[in-house]
Amino acid sequence: MGKRSRIEWHNNSALIWTWGLTLIVSGVGLLLLGVAAVLWVVRTPAEVAGGGGRFMVLAIFGAVALLVAVAGRITSANALRYADSTLPQVPHQLGVAHQVGRQRRSLRRRSGIAYLYMAVTVGGLAGSALATWNDPPRAGSLLLLALAAGGGVGCYLAGPAARFVVTPEYFRIETALRRISVPRHLLGDFSQLGVKIRLDLTNGDHVQFRVDSPLLDGGNSRYRTNGRTQARTVERIVAMLRDVPSAGSVDSQVVRAPRWAMIALAVAAGLVSVAAFIAPVLLPALRP
Repeated sequence: MGKRSRIEWHNNSALIWTWGLTLIVSGVGLLLLGVAAVLWVVRTPAEVAGGGGRFMVLAIFGAVALLVAVAGRITSANALRYADSTLPQVPHQLGVAHQVGRQRRSLRRRSGIAYLYMAVTVGGLAGSALATWNDPPRAGSLLLLALAAGGGVGCYLAGPAARFVVTPEYFRIETALRRISVPRHLLGDFSQLGVKIRLDLTNGDHVQFRVDSPLLDGGNSRYRTNGRTQARTVERIVAMLRDVPSAGSVDSQVVRAPRWAMIALAVAAGLVSVAAFIAPVLLPALRP
């Protein structure tokens, strides 16, 4: 963590929301909300007729201050808790093919925001299509459903399509469009690298991978922390490595290969989405 002072900072220059700072900002937010409530009660007939009043500005600022303070405290608490934590390390086992155990385990990447975007995109577009299903031309509703399908596939590829797979021979890191297969005997140690995980290999090489959806990096990810997600993901990966006995591998290098099925899915979703966007321009019957 950064230098301790009245205003404290994380190593990534993000503000540390101490309890004192959180109480001050949230207190100001609650005060503004209280004043807004009083102004709402004593508003004039003109303000009632106009549908607004002085209380609206204070209520907005108060709600924002309270939200920022609470969210900032939760974020800082997680960052401070996992800042100096040590990630679990790979269990080194001798390759014994006769061991009885699970032959394959997998873990999806943390994708809460991808599921949220999927629900909003697919639900919103599909709901609009169903609401206008009986309104001519019906092709407009079909285009909305096509956009919903394309958006859903995009959110899937940006989230749960990625996973980690453990077999007796390999530890596989599967992103949306490619697969990285690391022979079990090359696995070294896990370490934190910003918002990613670095896996050192026994041959001197290393592999980096994400533990959450890239949608979280839609803006500036400089101040983002995900120590809790990193720790829990690595814990589950190590647990999978323990559950699936190592049987050794003939490969001595990391193997990278495309995931052709996911690539085909991405291309199809892209074509459907583009077609749905340009169809109203090209087809006169769909123009308003």
